[in-house]
Amino acid sequence: MAYQDKLVKTFEYISKNLTATHTVMAIATVKGICRPTFTMMDKTEKPETKKYTALREGITEAIAIPVYFVCGEFASWGAKVLEKAQNNHNIKKAKKLAEKTGDIIDIEKFKQSPEMTEKIAKNLRFLGVCVAALVVIPSVCSIAIKPIVDRIIKPKKPQTTVPEKPFETTFNTNTTYTNIKRPMMSAFANYSSGMKVGGV
Repeated sequence: MAYQDKLVKTFEYISKNLTATHTVMAIATVKGICRPTFTMMDKTEKPETKKYTALREGITEAIAIPVYFVCGEFASWGAKVLEKAQNNHNIKKAKKLAEKTGDIIDIEKFKQSPEMTEKIAKNLRFLGVCVAALVVIPSVCSIAIKPIVDRIIKPKKPQTTVPEKPFETTFNTNTTYTNIKRPMMSAFANYSSGMKVGGV
């Protein structure tokens, strides 16, 4: 029975204190552990591809966890600002009304309730994590992931091919060449046949 009471109190505490920031941080933590693990277990992919994909997934979720927290808590801080502005507005309005009627007012009655402030904070946290998921995390990942992955997995340098040497002719200087006798063209020029033009 004591075990059941502790379990009920635990879930009751979680239900009262759980926010959108905690939820998305928990999801990002599970994804950061499970997705790289399942990727590395895939036997159909090449080892280089698995290593690169798992590393990108792990870094993405490692970036997402603190970004979710910062954006969610920063957005919820706006609830305090809104509460202060609303309280000042309500008090000023009550004072003006009291001056007209001559009544004495209790300022605390015109302040915003803590329950309302917490509701506003929860809604702002939800908007904050939405902005983080849609804008901030993709922007940070597009800038940071590639340099980190390149430092861990150094890209292979492309193999440079040696250009072929142009055709070169080599001559043997020790080779001796004999002079070739060419026919004398004057022998053909002085040659006369027995036939003459015109039969003379």
